[in-house]
Amino acid sequence: MAWIWLLLAGAGEVISVPLLKEWQGRRRPGWAAAAIAALALSFYALSQSLSYIPIGTAYAVWTGIGSVGAISSGILLYGESVNPLKLACMVLIVVGMVGLKLTS
Repeated sequence: MAWIWLLLAGAGEVISVPLLKEWQGRRRPGWAAAAIAALALSFYALSQSLSYIPIGTAYAVWTGIGSVGAISSGILLYGESVNPLKLACMVLIVVGMVGLKLTS
């Protein structure tokens, strides 16, 4: 169950990033409120996962999910550039997260 909480925490972080970008571009309070709600969910889920997962592993996986998710949303939603080196770096982040899962 702890890993499900951690995945939920990562999802909340990933969701919050495009919301923050929309709020930055449009300055409408609804985007900010949605981003804050997603981040609150993310922090709550992260705190729940810390009951069973070591803090270093949980934090690294949480930020890894957020990083890969933010890069992916930038590419898919905003047409940000993508190249083989960027994709390779994203794969390395995922491999690192899987490695931490397997060793914790």
